[in-house]
Amino acid sequence: MNLGSRIKELRTEKRMTQAELGRVIGVTKVSISGYENNTRQPDNSILLKLAGYFNVSTDYLLGKSNNKLSLSNGSAPVNFSVAKQSIPVYGMIHAGEPTFADQYIIGETPITDKIIDKYGRDNLFALQVDGDSMSKVIAPGFIAVFAKDCEVENGDICAVLVDGENATLKRFKETSKAVILEPESFNPIYKPLIFSKNIDQDFRILGKYVFATSLLQ
Repeated sequence: MNLGSRIKELRTEKRMTQAELGRVIGVTKVSISGYENNTRQPDNSILLKLAGYFNVSTDYLLGKSNNKLSLSNGSAPVNFSVAKQSIPVYGMIHAGEPTFADQYIIGETPITDKIIDKYGRDNLFALQVDGDSMSKVIAPGFIAVFAKDCEVENGDICAVLVDGENATLKRFKETSKAVILEPESFNPIYKPLIFSKNIDQDFRILGKYVFATSLLQ
């Protein structure tokens, strides 16, 4: 199946109109119709939103795979149809010393037992992505889930508190001389943040990225 057929099939399974799907994804009914007729191609950010909403991999949407399950950070499948638990989603983390306070909770997102068993429920937290500095990986407005108290390795995506401000998402890289927090965005305005090891590093890693979803309850 091609991209258009896959989108139409998934939309039909949810008994949604093209206009309803468009409102969820943030595009017009005409755009959805174009995607389904293969006369218009969604950009990567829209493709990620579609995959996240339908909880499938982008490869499945593009017809490259028949595996319907969405992948968690390129590893184990996340099948939300069996998720029986949820964790709070925070709209922001307070500036300064980060606190996950009730007043910042904007909803909940489902978590499978497998993920809870792997990381521990108390070590998991979720943030709604604000901004597009990681749009090649996580679409703006999506819910990103992180694990605290995890060893961070080169190439991992992390939630980071920089200069005591609200959390930002970046890919972590470390050399012998510096720590580099790299964006992965379709927007060229974003540049890497570089912290030399010769000076105090004014950042704090809050958690390691586990997966992203559009599911907010």
